[in-house]
Amino acid sequence: MKSVCVVTWFDTWNYGTQLQATALCKYIEKLGYKTYILKRFAVKEHFIKHPQLALTRLDSRINRKRTDEFFHKYPYKISAERRRRITEYTEEIFDPVVIDTTEKWEKIVKSGMIFVSGSDIIWNPNIGHPGMFFLDFAMYDNLTRISYASSTGAKRLPKSYYDDYRRVMKGFTAISTREKNSADFFTRLLRRPVEKVIDPTLLHDSDFWDTIAETANISIETARKYILCYFVFGDKRYWDYVELIRQQYSDYDIIVLPMNYEAENSGFKVIDDGTPREFISLIKGAEFIVTDSFHAAVFSFIYDKEYYILKRSRSDEDEKFSDLLNRYGMTDRMITDEQVFIRKPDIDYSDGKKRLESDRAKSIRFLRNALRGHKDT
Repeated sequence: MKSVCVVTWFDTWNYGTQLQATALCKYIEKLGYKTYILKRFAVKEHFIKHPQLALTRLDSRINRKRTDEFFHKYPYKISAERRRRITEYTEEIFDPVVIDTTEKWEKIVKSGMIFVSGSDIIWNPNIGHPGMFFLDFAMYDNLTRISYASSTGAKRLPKSYYDDYRRVMKGFTAISTREKNSADFFTRLLRRPVEKVIDPTLLHDSDFWDTIAETANISIETARKYILCYFVFGDKRYWDYVELIRQQYSDYDIIVLPMNYEAENSGFKVIDDGTPREFISLIKGAEFIVTDSFHAAVFSFIYDKEYYILKRSRSDEDEKFSDLLNRYGMTDRMITDEQVFIRKPDIDYSDGKKRLESDRAKSIRFLRNALRGHKDT
């Protein structure tokens, strides 16, 4: 059986990040490959032999503060129980691989392992010059490298990186991104087709996600109807808006999955030990969802749920929401006036679901052909 190694974030407390990694690994398994996920590449001899790799890693370290400020603007210390349960989920779902010796690497090269980069915002320029998430460590050994739905999370990419993009992406069998603006940018820069594909979580239907959600263990009582609040960013205006909702729907519980201290201290019912299982289950069971999360919107769409998106203060985040909402006819889910809550319970995602089926077929075809080594997808 041919082996595939996915390179993305996965060992994290962000539910969407874990679920996009889950989705990609599980779909590649469904296509008939033994699938691993890269935990660490640390072959010293490989870095010595290829100094550019070492320079890129050094650049990442230098940019660590900028990276942390971008990705962890609102630091939040998760509970020990949540960490334990997320670790349990990670160990059950993924098959991590650590490549830290020349012997291991040579064995992998000999086996012809395929490397897949994707998805989430792993190509964000705040990480530094293109490196591990562009599979630079695998570019010297004639291994198949592809990207699936890799996202930059940026409207513009720095010109100072253009030569590095060309260098590390040369030799990719197939390249795809999650956002159209990124696909258009790399198509121009690399002078080769770069496809826009769907987020990995959308490769699977609700039946698949039910198998994850059915093992959820909700730690608080949810007998009453409830509104789910899930905010990645910490922003006081989010809670001002939730207060408007509470005033209208006082007979509903408001349940919070916290990702920051503002959420933890919201005064509502807080589930501080949740995992991706509870994330899906709570979305599935909610009366409606209020969020600033791309993946909360995705799973609300998958489960035909009523949901409302509050805009993030960081404008670079808009593109991924625009692609999702415009493509599937859900622009009315974005809140444009935060001074009043007007509920829109009459949802009809049928046209969006038909479009998703078409996009899913196209994305699966891209992934299948790329893994087979077909350059013309």
